[in-house]
Amino acid sequence: MTPISLIGTDTAVGKTHVCLLLAQGLRARGRRVWLHKPVACGDWDGASSDDGRRLRAAGGDDQDPATICRHEFPEPCSPHLAAAAAGVALDLAALAAEAQAVAAATPDLLLLELPGGLLAPLTGDRRTNADLLAALGWPALVVTRPHLGTLNHTALTVAEARRRGIRLLGLVVNHHQPATPSLAVGSAAGELAALTGLQVLAELPFGATDGTALAASVLAADAARREPRPA
Repeated sequence: MTPISLIGTDTAVGKTHVCLLLAQGLRARGRRVWLHKPVACGDWDGASSDDGRRLRAAGGDDQDPATICRHEFPEPCSPHLAAAAAGVALDLAALAAEAQAVAAATPDLLLLELPGGLLAPLTGDRRTNADLLAALGWPALVVTRPHLGTLNHTALTVAEARRRGIRLLGLVVNHHQPATPSLAVGSAAGELAALTGLQVLAELPFGATDGTALAASVLAADAARREPRPA
């Protein structure tokens, strides 16, 4: 099965949480799931990043933990700046090759979580998540939020992804923090679907712990994507 990527409309929209929920739900359905995040930055404990620790803790299905998050840096900033501050030069072709090697070894399904938003720079020459997704050619879920500002951020993300030929499976609206009920929050999912033409595959409440419905929706969307179109 083709790997599935997760890209956010911004940093801190809860991509790692969504990735872990999706992995849990897929495994509950009998799928063998590996995880990969090319670069993770910040929330440093002296040896690793918070996202790297969380993803490795959720590893399984005989995946080597070293393949889950190969590049981690202390600075909580864009990957290209965090890498440079650590004296490391990241290369887009190398990042793509690493992801492809993990995908080739995956027994069933790989989930690729990208760091930050679509145009977050990854390398010293400012190649972005969008460049990596385009190079890999894997379909992506867009993880967004329901709070004020999300209509603009999500519409821009979807438009740029489509401009670059990135295949989108749908939206996951993640309540990544508590929110007071409001017109903006309550209408977000419907407005996002109308603005982008993408299906909202799940709207996850704050603190969601069950990924089974999310997994079912994502698998259905991926199956529909692979169905032959009528002549």
